[in-house]
Amino acid sequence: MLTMAPPGAHHAGPGKITNMAHRHAFTLVGTRHIFGVHMTQYHCEIHKYQLVMEFTLPKAVHARLNELQKAFPSDFFVLCNKANPTPHGAPGGSKKKQANEFSIPELVARRETFSADIFQGLPPMPPPDEQGEHYFPWNESVCIPAIPDVEVTIRRTVMFRPFAHHESLPPYATYLVFGRGDEAHMTNLQTAHLASGQFQPQAFGPDYDHVMSLKGSTKDWLEPAMLEAGIVMTAPDVPLVDAGSGAPTIPCNTPFKYNREFTLMYRAIGPSQTLTAGHSPLFCTAVCNSGSMIPCPPKEACHISPMPEDYIV
Repeated sequence: MLTMAPPGAHHAGPGKITNMAHRHAFTLVGTRHIFGVHMTQYHCEIHKYQLVMEFTLPKAVHARLNELQKAFPSDFFVLCNKANPTPHGAPGGSKKKQANEFSIPELVARRETFSADIFQGLPPMPPPDEQGEHYFPWNESVCIPAIPDVEVTIRRTVMFRPFAHHESLPPYATYLVFGRGDEAHMTNLQTAHLASGQFQPQAFGPDYDHVMSLKGSTKDWLEPAMLEAGIVMTAPDVPLVDAGSGAPTIPCNTPFKYNREFTLMYRAIGPSQTLTAGHSPLFCTAVCNSGSMIPCPPKEACHISPMPEDYIV
């Protein structure tokens, strides 16, 4: 099973809410305009956020990423902030250096830049009982980056969406459509429903984490400023709840196959648009859900391209 961190909340004490600085994974989409989509975890406080940001990368890094994207168009490219080299606040000079690790609220509210690496694919995962607390798949003991030492500038935040655990699955899958210029992408709006009872171990889900691109421009039907801001569209052909029983019907793979047409409805009431699916670098139910709430069998629980052997330590 693929996990990134164990269940748990991070609070400094009774009545005080905090969020721990950590490493985060952003699925990269776009070629001319680079967007990062934060990988979610409903059961871990540090990852209980949907976040879409537009990044600016150094020219050489951007060019190298484009080369890799052209060579491996369906692969998963992920940008991860670096680990702290020393404990935050440790002596190291007269000028305090910005820590590499951060919380998502800090990133959104206070950061303009951060240091990161870009990885290609998912490295081999150890068994869950060997991962330890706050295991992070893209660490230096396991793999090396495809593009190291990237200074990332945050151009803008497209969506910042903390989860609320009382929310339930909508009847149909709903997506944020976003992008810039001739490039458009989608990510599903997720819920992190508290599925357990009062005297049971906390369990959250089920839902899924999906990031994909669209083929072709949206300019003939969508105002450019609305694409940049992001709009909400619903997939009437992707029910998430059985109309009769009320049971979840979470898909185990992307419902929008590459190069196939599909329909979305603006705000779930129209007008409807016929779109063409691009690649889906991330479709996963294993990371986001609590272990007991993963709706798909292990072989179908996470669709992420494997890391090339050249990058594996």
